Amino acid sequence: MTDHIMNIFNKNKGLLAKLTCAVIYFRECDYEKALILVAESTEGIREVTDAVLARVQYFEHVSVESVTEMLSGIMEAEKSRDYILLADLIELQVVRFLCNIQTLIVEREDFCAFDEEIYQKNLDAMKRKISRSTALFVRDAQERELRIGQVLRLLEADLYPEQLLEQGYCVEFTSCGEMTVGVPDIWGKTIYLHTNHHVAQESFLLARSWLLPGAKKYLVYGFGMGYVIRGLLELLPEDAVVVVYENDMNLLKLSCAFTDAGSLLDDRRLRVVYDPDCRFIRGALRNKDRETKVCIHYPSLCHLVQQESREILLDYLPWARSLEGC
Repeated sequence: MTDHIMNIFNKNKGLLAKLTCAVIYFRECDYEKALILVAESTEGIREVTDAVLARVQYFEHVSVESVTEMLSGIMEAEKSRDYILLADLIELQVVRFLCNIQTLIVEREDFCAFDEEIYQKNLDAMKRKISRSTALFVRDAQERELRIGQVLRLLEADLYPEQLLEQGYCVEFTSCGEMTVGVPDIWGKTIYLHTNHHVAQESFLLARSWLLPGAKKYLVYGFGMGYVIRGLLELLPEDAVVVVYENDMNLLKLSCAFTDAGSLLDDRRLRVVYDPDCRFIRGALRNKDRETKVCIHYPSLCHLVQQESREILLDYLPWARSLEGC
């Protein structure tokens, strides 16, 4: 894959993240926030369309006329302040156009989403984050040293794709170009932790549903691939703290291998706790105050095999307990 094609692919991921969220804001008549996202995306859309039109042999199924018509329609709708039409054009034309480009690139290229150099960089960031987080939660110096050493050894151990597949894990491209992951659930099946479509939109909606006015601290069970955590941090003020508990080391390593985990882990508001026995999250739940919001990522909970811990977490998702009882 050439650098130009990779640049288009990566730029599209960012554009799709902004535009799918802009559509939600338009539907809610929050036009100011929607237009900010559209303005931030305008130049990127032009760059991508120009790059596509300059490579007509590669993108042979893309019509020059349709691209020109799409851009003209967007400009006219924005000029006329017809924000309902503008949202439709973005959702039905621009987002679809960008997703088609992503799909075409994945199909045409010998595309490997794994990059050893990026993986090691992300892994180093994960080591630093978990080490610092563990130091905050474990008071005994000897235990702290042992736990940090254990985590570092687990993170440094090689990933074996064949073993993960045998255990029920899978990693796949989504329509927006990000990666989703499937994991074994407690009922013996493989379930997805994230959508196969618009990852940023799903993460934005879930993260926003977790917001609580006045909350200063968020306790989250389930790191997944980090998408929802990123969405939550983007919505929170600078003085907020997000503590994420994850009991599956495979997921922490897969997020380093197949996402831009490094930029997420650099956020000083984020704590990541490797919690294989759910000891830390149980303690946090016992000691939480009124300014603390508990957020449970239900697909991650379906992956948790420890029944006692699962029952405790289900208390924060009464609807899930009702569904599972049917």
